[in-house]
Amino acid sequence: MTRNGTSRKRRTLLGTLGSGFLGATAGCLDFGFLGSDESPQRFDADELESVLSTDVPDVVRPAPVQPSEKAVEDALDRLEELIDAVPAPLSADDVPNEAVRKEIDRIHETARSRREAVAESPDRFRTLRRSIRARESAGEAAVAFEAVEGDRSRADVEAAREEVRTRLEERRAAVDHVGDDRQRTLLLEYRLERELSLAERWLDEWTDRDTSTALVVGELGGVVERARAAASFAAELERRHEERLENERSFADSFETALDRSLDSIDAADIPDESTDLVDADVSDTIGEKVALEGAIPFVNAAERTIDAASNGEAATALRNALAFERNRRAYETIRDRIEDGAHRSLETIEDVREVRESALETAAELPFEPDEPSLGSDFLGKGYERIEQIDSQIRDLIDWNRKMELESEYAAYVVVGAQLEAIPDAVSVFEERLEGRG
Repeated sequence: MTRNGTSRKRRTLLGTLGSGFLGATAGCLDFGFLGSDESPQRFDADELESVLSTDVPDVVRPAPVQPSEKAVEDALDRLEELIDAVPAPLSADDVPNEAVRKEIDRIHETARSRREAVAESPDRFRTLRRSIRARESAGEAAVAFEAVEGDRSRADVEAAREEVRTRLEERRAAVDHVGDDRQRTLLLEYRLERELSLAERWLDEWTDRDTSTALVVGELGGVVERARAAASFAAELERRHEERLENERSFADSFETALDRSLDSIDAADIPDESTDLVDADVSDTIGEKVALEGAIPFVNAAERTIDAASNGEAATALRNALAFERNRRAYETIRDRIEDGAHRSLETIEDVREVRESALETAAELPFEPDEPSLGSDFLGKGYERIEQIDSQIRDLIDWNRKMELESEYAAYVVVGAQLEAIPDAVSVFEERLEGRG
């Protein structure tokens, strides 16, 4: 199978499943198209609390390097400056147009809410990273208000956009794969590529906008502010990374070889498509059908994302996605084998949901990775805990709605994240061999 063939496989699988799956988050998928004749079991809201009886440990993904206190202070000062630039609340004298006034107030409130989230960050790395989105909202409100007052034009913001685009390009070009530890360097560069790529993508969204209303100018101003913040974030992390190096060396060849072998692994993989029976068993109209599908989608997605990132020259992102591919492939195979052995045939009680969640937490607790260590295994462990928290949040929302609800999507999502956590050690081991040129 060629790499283009991998892309076609993903498109045909997702096309068969329905376009709504594109970009969907596992656990939030609509399985109605499967056409079951039986209504799924529904549970009262007061039963759902027992699913969450075990707390999720307070584990966050490891920071590859911590920014300086001054860099964080500068970012927070900039955030405060932008928030303070807009009166709260705005009056009719400030912004005569009521619709515009209400929208700027809404954006300003979003900025203040994000400022609170920034203040609750557990370390300097997350404070600086979260300030990027907060500055985007604050910049949007501030620039929109300036546009209303006639102090900022579309041309002004367009000029700023071109300037910051150059900064982003310079930051991307500065990534040189130099460090003293392969995995730590890879994690750092992945974080940098992600923020810079997101900032560039938002800037590119504006190529076809041809209006110059205050709100449009403000929105573009927010995008520009986000790009500035992302460029500063990248520059600071690179600087701090370089400061801590003593025996640095280049991992460029190592990363290139590992990526080539990862792409070869994707080429050789038996990736599901529209002709694939996901399991060799009759699971029609059972929860097993949904679990198998939920396990297959991230397997297919990771292949596509690896190829896309490699095509875009984002080596670290491609490598991290390649590790996700190895994890997701193994998770899918585990799920498939267990369903074929008779697992996941019914969802009858709330205890069924609680058990698969407990199993995922137990698997995570047994993984041989230190949460604070900047390694691939620790990063994927932290990501697994994040995923459990996301599913938990969905259940809390169902509790708040206070009506009978089905939990098939949540059940399937807990099963998948548990299988993914279980697959991390083997996936990391294979990936480490590639990075070291042994596999």
